[in-house]
Amino acid sequence: MKTKTYTIHILLFVATFLSMTFRENILEIFIYFNLERTLAILQLEIWYSFPLIFILFAHEMGHYLPSRFYKLQVSLPYFIPFPYNPIGTMGAVIKIKEPIRNKIQLFDIGIGGPLMSFILSIPCWIIGIYYSQIVPIDPSIDTSHFLFFGDSLFTYWTGQWILGPYDSNLFDIQIHSLAKAGWVGLLITAINLLPFGQLDGGHIIYSIFGEKYRNWIYYLFIGFLVLSLVNFGWLLWAFIIFYIIKIEHPYIPDSYSENMGKKRIYLGYFMLFSLIFLFVPSPISFGSKPGEDSLLLEFWRYFL
Repeated sequence: MKTKTYTIHILLFVATFLSMTFRENILEIFIYFNLERTLAILQLEIWYSFPLIFILFAHEMGHYLPSRFYKLQVSLPYFIPFPYNPIGTMGAVIKIKEPIRNKIQLFDIGIGGPLMSFILSIPCWIIGIYYSQIVPIDPSIDTSHFLFFGDSLFTYWTGQWILGPYDSNLFDIQIHSLAKAGWVGLLITAINLLPFGQLDGGHIIYSIFGEKYRNWIYYLFIGFLVLSLVNFGWLLWAFIIFYIIKIEHPYIPDSYSENMGKKRIYLGYFMLFSLIFLFVPSPISFGSKPGEDSLLLEFWRYFL
């Protein structure tokens, strides 16, 4: 039985690696196989798929190892391939098979994942940006079929620091595959840090503030809904959070010590605060630069 279980995890890992590497050419590769083209894509995209799958693995190990430390039954990571997608994956998950016993365990298990992906994604982004190039934007080119990746405060400031200063209305970054892996890793970290329900951010914020957080968590969710004015994709996320992940965290008892300790609280605040700098208001846009087709911008233009 264990061998069969390991086989599932290994097959999903390999499938996700291939999905990320050949995400836009996967049918072409497997139906009309051409060794030379396959090797060319692999040589280019390995700088994206290998770092990213390692970031995903480290993120899940950040949950898995504390779970094992607290002697909880937990599965190995299930990687989720998603070909014909700009990212090539839906991430990875583990399954904790028994209740978490107290808030200290919840905090340690919840924060381990985003902390690991945070630590690994930042150097991938920064090193990748060093190998990226600034290119002028040609207004005569039809961008209706182009894919644009949005900026967080962190990616914008570091891009300006390393490659700039440059005017983002006149120049764009021709991003290196390693930087893209870092960008995706930071996006995954930011989404997981959203402070709702069973997301990692939900674990962290509930561990720190306890039951009293239920008095104001819905106000945060209303603020999150406003983001759909910037990018409609967040409306889908709001639907998932409301109906599946849930806004409120399930009840978890306090630990016997009833003391999270200053180190945990400071680390929790740091990770939650980092969401401000990591969050991408408009992650992926087709045909226009992020934010240019937002409903919020249309309101702004109308009233001006």
